[in-house]
Amino acid sequence: MGPLFGASLKMIVRDRQAVFWALAFPIMFLGVFRLFSFDSFGTTELLVVTQPEPSVAQQTLVDALQRVDFLEIRTESGLTEAAALEVLDEDRADAALLLTDFEVGEGLDARLLHGISDPIGSSATVAGISSVVDSVNIQLQGGDPPITFVADSIDSAGGTSFFEFLGPGIIGMGLMNFATISLAGSLSRYREEGVLRRIRATPLPAWRFFASVVGAYLVVAAVQVLVLTLVAEALGANVLRGGVWFLLLAVFGTMIFLNLGVIVAGRVRSRGAVEGAANAITLPMMFLSGAFFPVSQLPDAVRGAVQALPLTHLLRAMRSLVEGASIVEQWPELLILAAWVAGTFLLARISFSLRDS
Repeated sequence: MGPLFGASLKMIVRDRQAVFWALAFPIMFLGVFRLFSFDSFGTTELLVVTQPEPSVAQQTLVDALQRVDFLEIRTESGLTEAAALEVLDEDRADAALLLTDFEVGEGLDARLLHGISDPIGSSATVAGISSVVDSVNIQLQGGDPPITFVADSIDSAGGTSFFEFLGPGIIGMGLMNFATISLAGSLSRYREEGVLRRIRATPLPAWRFFASVVGAYLVVAAVQVLVLTLVAEALGANVLRGGVWFLLLAVFGTMIFLNLGVIVAGRVRSRGAVEGAANAITLPMMFLSGAFFPVSQLPDAVRGAVQALPLTHLLRAMRSLVEGASIVEQWPELLILAAWVAGTFLLARISFSLRDS
């Protein structure tokens, strides 16, 4: 078994172009996305919390905020500060503006809570809202009392920058593409070159051959996730906060994609069509499972469907580890991933044969 595993590992490593692109492709994605500061662009989702019966000053301020182009305003009445922080923590808003009337004649308190980690985006949001408050104060002179504005940064609310969100996504994408496409292509090449036929003619059990191939790919995948993690960390994704469990979880998830590669190679006989069939699996999953953007941005009907995809749960668990959660807290995702490993293994066993046709 040892010599067979060593031979399989050598065959993978000797395909230097495949190994190179398994690392270079996701590293290029990390580098390109790092050039942009996505937290600084687009709109800021602002939750404005008013009292059950908004005063004239509150309503005037809300109307003025709704005219600001980069603010997407949502108003709710009667929320407590704890409830507003929960909204921020669940990424349902970027910032919350709590409006509270003092006693009659003593003015209005406007307290901004935000967890925007990007310094440019944070400064732009605070400055923009402060400017609106100043404008409304001028408008209310001689009438209602002035508005007092205070901004507080909440580290625990939305403390993950977009690039920190992106890091685990690109690592997961790289592992999926390498495992599925590369293994499917290798098995298809083995069939076309007669390697499988010669293996079948020997007393070597088929399961040993597959165990050596899959084991060799897992070793390469472990090296791949280690290199990508170090690159992502160096660029500021802070993925090492997930610790050793982050690395082990990534390798565990790779088993699913290796099984998918075996299934593709077993069902698609033409070597030229194998890569296209593998891409047909990985490309939709790459975009729909939240590798680049949150799944919450998808339409409701699609969002429900993508919960069945393995990459969705792998990325969710990896990101939770980076955010400080323990591996024990990921048991729902781990159960789903384990079910995917078992299910795809059975399908791979049924789908692939050492026969040439």
